[in-house]
Parts: sequence; structure tokens; C-alpha cells
Amino acid sequence: MTVTVVNAAGGDGYPLHVHVYEAVGPRLASLVLLHGVVSHAEWLAPIARQLAAAGVQVVCPDRRGAGHNTSARGDAPDSQVLIDDVVRIVDACVDKSVPLHLGGFCWGATYMINVLEQDRLAAESLVMIAPSIFPASDIGGAQLVVGDSSDASEIPNVPIDRFTSGPAYAEFIMPDTRRTHYVSPRFNGILVAMNRLLAPRWAKLKMPTLMVLADEDRLSDSAKHERAFASLRVANKQCVTLAGQHGLQFDAPDETAQTVIEWVLGSHKA
Repeated sequence: MTVTVVNAAGGDGYPLHVHVYEAVGPRLASLVLLHGVVSHAEWLAPIARQLAAAGVQVVCPDRRGAGHNTSARGDAPDSQVLIDDVVRIVDACVDKSVPLHLGGFCWGATYMINVLEQDRLAAESLVMIAPSIFPASDIGGAQLVVGDSSDASEIPNVPIDRFTSGPAYAEFIMPDTRRTHYVSPRFNGILVAMNRLLAPRWAKLKMPTLMVLADEDRLSDSAKHERAFASLRVANKQCVTLAGQHGLQFDAPDETAQTVIEWVLGSHKA
């Protein structure tokens, strides 16, 4: 399997690092998968590698200001720029000859729903892995500091010890120098803006949708996600709950990858 980090240019020339996990053998599909607030593309490697081995080209961008993107750490100009980044990455990095699927892990699912709301990308389905649309009841009580400042001075309201209590926490998450330690008030404003209209945008989803939940999630409220998903007016949808905590790619990599593989390679058409 070939994994490469390639560059795509944002509309303002910002160099965006994109991790491309090339399909082994014939490409059967492509999946663009967005990471969350504090994570980055390499957090998705445990499942991306398995998808690639099954014939799926997996494109995992580092959000501007995150991961390998060292310029303007923890910041972004506005939500429209972030949405434009995804569209440009799809144009630059995705194989257009195979079916395209779009998805996100944690807040990456919220990010992708905002991208889809603008109807600029044609895709076969949406894949949400441990989405954080509905945070756990004891998260989010503190008011986010928002403003015009681009200085990454605020600690993200995402407790990293809630992703997993397994070995990946001590061996990968804690020492990870590329995770986002601070965000700007401006970036917090983007989070608020993207979340504000999420409920009606969720209700407007029309494409086939897979949601993978964790039964011991301490960052997101899986029960709320399941209830909301049940009311989703999509003819073809599937909700799967797996054993593990929020970081399913660490706690249940094989099960998570297999669920997504089966969905992307055609089970959603049945």
C-alpha cells in the first residue's frame, strides 16, 4: 500500500497537506474523511489503511492550521474558507472515475455536513464515525471564547482523555506533537457558526448515510445521535454501534473499517 502526503492549494494559496492512502489493486471507490478539532489525518490511519487494502482510495486532509499544516496553527479565516478547502482537495486529489463517498470522524462529521449543505460535491453517501453533533452532557458547558483574534490562545473544549483509555492514549495521543493544543477565538467562532444551523442541515440530508457509534462514548451522546438518526428522512441509512470509546479507530479498528468497507463497496445500495 502506498501512503503519500501531497499538497493541494487553498483558494488563498494556503498549502494544504493531504494524506492519500492508495487503493491496493483496482480502485473501487474513494472516501474523503475529515478529522475533528484536536486530531489530524494520521489519527485515521488505523482504518484508512484497511480501507485502502480493500480497494478504497482514502483521502484524509489535514485541516488548515492542523496536523502537518504548520502555518496559522489552530486558526482559519472563516467557515467558507474551510468548506472551499474541502472542495478544492476533492478536485485535486480524488479519482473521479470511481464512486465518491464523503465522511468525517468526531467534529469532522459536522464539518462535512456543512460542506454538503452547499451542494457543491456529488457523492454516493455520507459516512459519520463517532460524530460529535450531540456532545456528552458534561461537555460544552463553558462558553467558548470567540472573537476576531487569530491568535491560538484557547484550549479546545475537547478533553483528549475521553477518546480512549486504551494504549493509544499514552502511546499516541498524549505524545502527539501534531494534535491541536490551542485554537484561536476566530476558530471557536467557526465552530459556533457551523454548529448553529446543524439541526436543520441534518434534517435536510438526502444521501444514503452510515453512522458508526461507540457504545462507551464519553465525548459524544450516542443515544441522542441514535434518536436523531432514526428521524432522518433518508431512505437508505444504517446505524451501527460498536464496542469501544469515542476513538473507534483505536478501540475497534477492524470492526470500524469493515463496517465502512461493506457500506462503501455497495451494501448501502441493497
